[in-house]
Amino acid sequence: MKAIPIANYPQDMANAFINGIAFVNEVRTVDKHQLDVLMKNACFMEFNSGEILLTAGKAGRRYSFLLKGQLSVYPDDDTDAPAINQITPGQNFGGLSIICKTRRTATIAVSPECKTALILSLDLVGLGELHDFSVYTLQTKLALYRAIVNNTRWQLELYKMDYPTHPLTLRGKSIEVYIGSRNTEQELVSLDRQAHQLVEMIMEWNQALLTQETINEASGTWL
Repeated sequence: MKAIPIANYPQDMANAFINGIAFVNEVRTVDKHQLDVLMKNACFMEFNSGEILLTAGKAGRRYSFLLKGQLSVYPDDDTDAPAINQITPGQNFGGLSIICKTRRTATIAVSPECKTALILSLDLVGLGELHDFSVYTLQTKLALYRAIVNNTRWQLELYKMDYPTHPLTLRGKSIEVYIGSRNTEQELVSLDRQAHQLVEMIMEWNQALLTQETINEASGTWL
């Protein structure tokens, strides 16, 4: 693993990578100073084939975006077992377990067939408690929580299409949907509740998929 300060990376390429991330663009649009705070705790990280980025059962505070390469997702720390999913450029991982304060439920490593992988890693050390806006403002937290919740809901939609009659698909309708005023603390509280409901649902889905005989056709979500 090699950590690369953003300032040390070719700036044209760095800007192209960063500008392609919707969450970063939303923060920039609302408050450029907050983007500076976010990027102060960010770096590029390069991993070689087979290197582990996240380990199941361990805690972490880095929210990451895959920029180049491919990652494999494993249900535990056995990376010799079949992968349950792949992460491709443009996808993010690690956020749900951070805001829900849970341990990682999957191990993520660079796919064996991939020589290297490049990620943008954000250290959310200053996130604090839900209503702590001393480092990140309400609007920045809202952007973060929306990005993570929407990403997880998208994964559940994929499960819904693949397993339309599964009991967990039907239970997915019970997850809260916010209908109040946007850009408020009330929305943030709702997003926090949704995240906790989603992490429980995702953990159940991962377990259900792992117990199937068709593990090679199953998909797992990375937390």
